[in-house]
Amino acid sequence: MLQEHFDYINKDGVSTNIGPNAREILLQLAEEEFNRGNLENSIFHQIRLLYQSAQERYRPMHFKKDNSKSKTINVDELLAQMNADEKADLPNNALIQYALKTFKENPQEKVNSSDPCDIFREISDPSDGVKQIQDICKQMPEGTFTWLCKGFNTLSTYSKYSKIHESDAAIYLTILRHIRTCDYPKPICLRFTGVGQKELFNKFACIVDRFKQCVEGNHKKWSTVEDKQHYWKLLGELNNFIALAVADLKSFLFPWSFLFTGIPNTVFTAGNNIYELWRNIDTFCDQYQWNDQSRVLLSLAALNAHSLTNMQIEDVCTSLTDDSKQRAKAFDLLEQIQEQQQLKTAVVDLPKNDDNRYFPCVLIVDERLDHFYWEEINIWQEFTRASSFQSLWRLYYYYRKNIEHGYVKVSITDGACLVNPDKNLSKMELRMSTFFDYWLPHWKKIVARKPTNEEFFKDLLARSCYVYTGHGSGLQYINGRNISKHVLRPVVFLFGCDSCRLHTNGLYSELIGAHLYYQAAMCPAVVGTIMPGLDANMDRVATEILSRWIAPNSANILPWNEVEMTSWIKKGIIEPAIHSPKCNKNSQSPSPGSSNMGSLCAVLARVHQRNGESKLYNTVPYVCRGLPVWNCHVEPLTFN
Repeated sequence: MLQEHFDYINKDGVSTNIGPNAREILLQLAEEEFNRGNLENSIFHQIRLLYQSAQERYRPMHFKKDNSKSKTINVDELLAQMNADEKADLPNNALIQYALKTFKENPQEKVNSSDPCDIFREISDPSDGVKQIQDICKQMPEGTFTWLCKGFNTLSTYSKYSKIHESDAAIYLTILRHIRTCDYPKPICLRFTGVGQKELFNKFACIVDRFKQCVEGNHKKWSTVEDKQHYWKLLGELNNFIALAVADLKSFLFPWSFLFTGIPNTVFTAGNNIYELWRNIDTFCDQYQWNDQSRVLLSLAALNAHSLTNMQIEDVCTSLTDDSKQRAKAFDLLEQIQEQQQLKTAVVDLPKNDDNRYFPCVLIVDERLDHFYWEEINIWQEFTRASSFQSLWRLYYYYRKNIEHGYVKVSITDGACLVNPDKNLSKMELRMSTFFDYWLPHWKKIVARKPTNEEFFKDLLARSCYVYTGHGSGLQYINGRNISKHVLRPVVFLFGCDSCRLHTNGLYSELIGAHLYYQAAMCPAVVGTIMPGLDANMDRVATEILSRWIAPNSANILPWNEVEMTSWIKKGIIEPAIHSPKCNKNSQSPSPGSSNMGSLCAVLARVHQRNGESKLYNTVPYVCRGLPVWNCHVEPLTFN
């Protein structure tokens, strides 16, 4: 019966959306194939299930691969269609001669009329699907692409979404692209399950509700010291609860949490010993006839051996082989590699002192796992999220000519912001208005009023950057479908509660989010939150992100990290902090741009490292969705 359902889903080579059934059928097939040991089939069904035809609603217009005309001009065809008079006039017509010469020297790329986003449109065989995935991954730039999918659970199929959040199931982790993809292109897949999974899902499902319980009510009535102490006590308990949830997630993934580490950019530099490392791994695997997946996993463990504990190494080896002799040999090999790596990094802690040590890691996250704080597994790693492999490929294809070292190169020289359009966040309005007036006075600003539809597209979204600060995501002022009908290029920041959180309009419908509309319009990256936040803390994080990633309007102003935060947060006053060099007449203040970073994902990693904000409930919500972007205006994109 499952095969009949699958055939219906792929009827006529088109994804037929039949509500939750299509997803559950594919998910059940993925689980059955994994249990049979058919990893390729399981991977195909997992990737296939996240892209249903319902996502076509975000893209009402056909996507053209060359972003220009839909027809290719063929010089020979034009010449063949000429009549006798035109042919006779051709030698004396300088303009036509020039045009024909130009078309011959610069032939346009042929355009496929079908949309390249649904990569499985004509594919129903899993082997062909996995080969398609491999071919696409070969075209991707440097970086790691990790797939996260929640397993099958019959009871959650027709439940309310809150119950689907709570329902326990296995977690599939598939690495589509890794450091050894060129030699071993097949994706590798692991399944995590255990007695603690139900508690894990319960914890992450209730964090947002616990936060709302902490901050609900009229704070103006909390006038006594006891009331304020109780408020902060609740938030302190929430902070501890989030820390425990993150720790449980790491334990659930043990010993493979190191898979949330990207490719070191040093592997492509002269003098590295990466090829020697692979020779040692391959010699070992050839000797004991290990399969490709085990070989790749052992390679990734070896690459990150310096960060592993002996218990992790032992568990990795236990997972890879049942043979006690081979297990002991593998342990000795990884321990030897670990000692060599630790000797090289003994002088300086590279992960903490070299912001560009790893290429970005793209997490393709199942909507049922999107509320997890995956970035917390490795806070030194640069992450960005995608909703499906297909939508990620669409963005990469669109920006492919402007991608270098895994980043989309952008230059943020202008921008626009929409601040407090509802006019009911007066303190936030004061803080953010003074920041923009101080740091980016040349930007277009709309403050304390709702923009018109024309202003949205002419003044706000027509620039290289757009920032929204207010309630939610700002979609209450503009229809998401209107956004998706355009082709837009700004990097988008949505600083509001739940601004990038997925939510549902029905019991078990496909989830929706503001970022899906912006990325349907080809915005390369969207930064937002996946849970509510506190106004003052959100403003502080927002200005930390923006000031780190975007250069100030003038080189003579005070660097933002030297501003007295208390005065700014409480009164909107910008003045030097006591420790600022500006307060010392005999010292020279560094340039405001000296702390700027080109990689937006690296700036967000600093937030997760608790630089500035120390509480988890103020830092874990921030995620980047889309492609890794690099602001060349503040730092050149170069790697040694």
